[in-house]
Amino acid sequence: MNNNLYFTSDAVTGKGKDDIYVCKYVEGAYLRREILGDSINTEGYEFNSFVSRNEEFLIYSRYNSEDGVGSGDLYISFKDKGGYWSTSRQLGTSVNTKYMEYCPFYDEENGVLYFTSRREELTPMKFDDITQFKQYVSGDRNGLSKIYKVKIKIER
Repeated sequence: MNNNLYFTSDAVTGKGKDDIYVCKYVEGAYLRREILGDSINTEGYEFNSFVSRNEEFLIYSRYNSEDGVGSGDLYISFKDKGGYWSTSRQLGTSVNTKYMEYCPFYDEENGVLYFTSRREELTPMKFDDITQFKQYVSGDRNGLSKIYKVKIKIER
């Protein structure tokens, strides 16, 4: 771990609406922020990045991308030996849905990706009483943000 700090900003000097930046930690101090390159940032929104412990990969959310599955999807990029990030790819339908996925965290020891999703599968129906209704709308896939987990192997 090198203590580099990754974050999202909507700075006017950025590429898009929200972009991912890094402040490198060198000799006990943080250097000036650097925007990550075009392989990660677009003219749209990139946010909620998770960086692996050794900085080999970055998982983050991208909003309304042409190659996306839904409104917001999780993408991954790998850092090469020269320190450059690869072109990002979305993590596919085992993770992404037509709804917003964001706030990733990858448990590297157990190969489990945790993330937040706004999945919604409610259908109109009649209820006998308010208790039935409350149980239905407070279920897992009610469109409110919930945490999900998926076992995946991160490979280049």
